[in-house]
Amino acid sequence: MPQPSGVLLVGSIPFQTEEEVFQRTCKALPERLWSIPDGETGTRENFVKWQKHAFPAEVQGPRFRDFEPDPNQVFDCTLDHINPTQYDTVAAVSYQKFCHLRSEGVIPQGVRFQVCLPGVLSVIYSHVDEKYRQKVTPLYQKRFFEDVERLQKIIPAQDLAIQVDLAWEFAVLEYSRGRFSQPFFKPFWNEDDGEVFETILGQVVTLAKKIQIDIPLGFHLCYGDVGHKHFTEPEDLGLLAKMANSLVQTLRSDRPVQWIHMPCPRGRTDPAYYDPLKELHIGQTKLFLGLVHAGDKEGTLERISVAQKVYQSFGVATECGMGRTPPADIDDIFQISKEVTDPVTA
Repeated sequence: MPQPSGVLLVGSIPFQTEEEVFQRTCKALPERLWSIPDGETGTRENFVKWQKHAFPAEVQGPRFRDFEPDPNQVFDCTLDHINPTQYDTVAAVSYQKFCHLRSEGVIPQGVRFQVCLPGVLSVIYSHVDEKYRQKVTPLYQKRFFEDVERLQKIIPAQDLAIQVDLAWEFAVLEYSRGRFSQPFFKPFWNEDDGEVFETILGQVVTLAKKIQIDIPLGFHLCYGDVGHKHFTEPEDLGLLAKMANSLVQTLRSDRPVQWIHMPCPRGRTDPAYYDPLKELHIGQTKLFLGLVHAGDKEGTLERISVAQKVYQSFGVATECGMGRTPPADIDDIFQISKEVTDPVTA
């Protein structure tokens, strides 16, 4: 059976600069990359933590706020209190570096600049106190969409690819299914499992429709990487396959989805984990399985073999972004990724 084709860099990479990300990934993974992220370096290394600046202190949750608000007072948050997200401005800076290295031949022609954007709920759950989430969500979403629109005006469509990262969305889904008991992720709109799924799907579809049809779009379906552990272990790929099918099918009349990424834990080499891929119906959308783990080429090959028994054509990736991976493990991850894949196909 052919090897998987191509490597997806999920997002964050623990290098010091964007230039280092572009240079080292292109050197380590020749002909394996269809798009390259900037590595979410510096203040962006921990997913959406850097979005604290977008919210007034009065609505921030206890993890990040700098004072203890009066519990008897309610802050009337308006759009004027929500600052620009800056996803457009940081991408513009990285894109200039991308173009410079491409002109020098470091980045191959045809490889796209990949911008990773969070689902809105991932930001809201990370930063906003639960009593303000319902009020603040549409306000932040409006600011976010404004910056997404500007982003697409700054970077030419022929150079751009966008990935939407869904992390805390899956924490909320697993809470609603009774598989995750952390009340922090209790849905703030309804606790019925079906309605929670549809609400989250609707949120993500609304964002996806803001992406120009000529800009490739992918989704990173995520179970987190806090202390190199998931917030809860996926029981199998069932919920992930359900979300993938729903996204592709719901968006079918509006735009294509170019790729879907799903995590595969190190210890899951059992067929039961991969069996739900039999029900994956995503047409021409490329599947990337996050089954590459540092120091585990043998296990990576075993996971590939088990997955190919139910879904033959896919590329590979790590489970999540590598931003919190020990830097000493990165070269090994790149080497395994290269050795277990064929060059990317169009």
